[in-house]
Amino acid sequence: MFSSITRAGLPLASLCFVLMTSTTQAMAQGPAIHVSSDTRAKSQADCLRDARFAIGEMGLQVNFTSGPHIGGSGPLAGAGVSVMVTCLSLGERTFIEVVGTSLDSGAAGEVHNRIRPNTMGTPS
Repeated sequence: MFSSITRAGLPLASLCFVLMTSTTQAMAQGPAIHVSSDTRAKSQADCLRDARFAIGEMGLQVNFTSGPHIGGSGPLAGAGVSVMVTCLSLGERTFIEVVGTSLDSGAAGEVHNRIRPNTMGTPS
């Protein structure tokens, strides 16, 4: 193996450096994060119920609930994704924030874009 690599004009040490650099740069970029927020004329309980339904509808597992937050994760389009929805009561309105994350920006955007309309509903 070593002799075939050096015959190609690339020493083994250089090949290892190139592979490590490529991997390090990809890992340094970190996960993609897609965020949106708005207020709606709906209750906090309705918002959390709608978010739970939307997460389950996508085939994700709800694995976090705490106060105004609900989160889920699982596979989507071949990538691992996570989503966090915050439903904070502001009297007659509720502040809603949807955050989708993944190492794959397309998957992060998809989970965000599919959870958001089901949780927020129409502007009100």
